[in-house]
Amino acid sequence: MDPRALFGLSIAMNFTSAIVAARLLVWPRLRRSPRSTALIWLVAPHMFLRFIGLSFLIPGVVAPALPAAFAAPAGFGDLATGVLAI
Repeated sequence: MDPRALFGLSIAMNFTSAIVAARLLVWPRLRRSPRSTALIWLVAPHMFLRFIGLSFLIPGVVAPALPAAFAAPAGFGDLATGVLAI
């Protein structure tokens, strides 16, 4: 099978499973929670996952052809978002 098709299928399945999990598990609980508690649960993942963008700045992790004009703003933007989430 074509690698692009596999990649697209992988993204589609991930998106679909995330929607199902959100509708069945996350949304009902957030609706019953006080607003401040619900917002904490929505912001919490960003405290942990937003630092992954810094990997754009590490040589050998990404292809050398990745433009620095993209890597620096994306990496530091993710860092800033993570810090603000904390």
